[in-house]
Amino acid sequence: MTKRPYQLAILIIAGLWLLAACGGTAQAPTAAVGGNPATTPTTGSEGTTPTPTSEASPDRTTVTPLTIDGAPVVEIAVPAPGLDIVYAVAGNALYRRDNGGEWTKMSAGATEAHILVDPTHPDILYRGDHQPCARGGDAVPFERSVDGGRTWETIPGAENIRPLVIDPLDTNRLYGESCQLAISIDGGETWAISRPVAGFDVSSLGLLATQLYGVFTSEGGTSRVVALDVSTPTSPVTGPALLEFWGGGALYASLDRIIVGEPHGIHVSTDNGATWSFSRTGLEDVTLSVNALVQPIPQEEQARGFGIFALAVDPRQPERIYAGTIRGLYRSEDGGTTWERVPEVPEVKVRTLAFARGSKLLYATTDEGALEIANP
Repeated sequence: MTKRPYQLAILIIAGLWLLAACGGTAQAPTAAVGGNPATTPTTGSEGTTPTPTSEASPDRTTVTPLTIDGAPVVEIAVPAPGLDIVYAVAGNALYRRDNGGEWTKMSAGATEAHILVDPTHPDILYRGDHQPCARGGDAVPFERSVDGGRTWETIPGAENIRPLVIDPLDTNRLYGESCQLAISIDGGETWAISRPVAGFDVSSLGLLATQLYGVFTSEGGTSRVVALDVSTPTSPVTGPALLEFWGGGALYASLDRIIVGEPHGIHVSTDNGATWSFSRTGLEDVTLSVNALVQPIPQEEQARGFGIFALAVDPRQPERIYAGTIRGLYRSEDGGTTWERVPEVPEVKVRTLAFARGSKLLYATTDEGALEIANP
């Protein structure tokens, strides 16, 4: 597998980051997404500039949830760490903020469905989700916007897909999950659905060139980390299991390492999953003391809860890793060997993490709302 095209994409995104970090404004081009628009777009209001609250401050002792015009922010989406563009959902409306300015209302009628933003064309957004895999329920539409969220079109036949990853080499290639693996090569217009690991649902995905790493979880709770060759995206080739554990997990993949967070702790590989280092040092209060595949969970740990649900690596300081857990945000300054809790973040479940403003800000969505955290 050659990494040269992927490294070129990384250099382009890094250039955008350097421009943002130096105070410039990176203007990404607007592009039409492949495929024909379906259905009539839903238009919404735009141009209003409500006042945001809860700006992050380095000396703040506790970060309070973000609100916009008094409404709590429930969803955050960032195109790329180097861009100073942030989308937020609050009060059933979608907002956007550029270069640390005011929040601008882009459209009404927003939901809490997951939003994915094109990292090189930040006016292109995808929105979708599904009901819990084991229970099912009403269908959730899959939507696309090509004008920064001002208008949306519903894609027919694409219900119940949660978009997760965009290929930076070809942004028409999207990877998501509908419990099963979902892949689009035409900007979300059509999707191929497959189950590359029989009997296992998708928990998390990370793309590295033509390798799609995934955490796949069975109904009984066993999870496997598997690498899929997506050289031909619509026909992924499943490789052997690289790691196995109990419970769902979060995954991060980059050129130099793969990181997996799971109920027992953190695994790091620097050789594409051939070998792994493990640590839960500092994470004892939010992880299990046993490997639940082979040992029963202690009753007191079952009662207090456990789990790691999100991972983020600081682009400026790659040894700094953040982990969103069942009770608060944790940070490692040594590549995942040791961890400490970030004290300004409340002890609540942290579901997602995303860097913005040249990684000077970290956004976290939690069970109590979205947080904006200064990243020194």
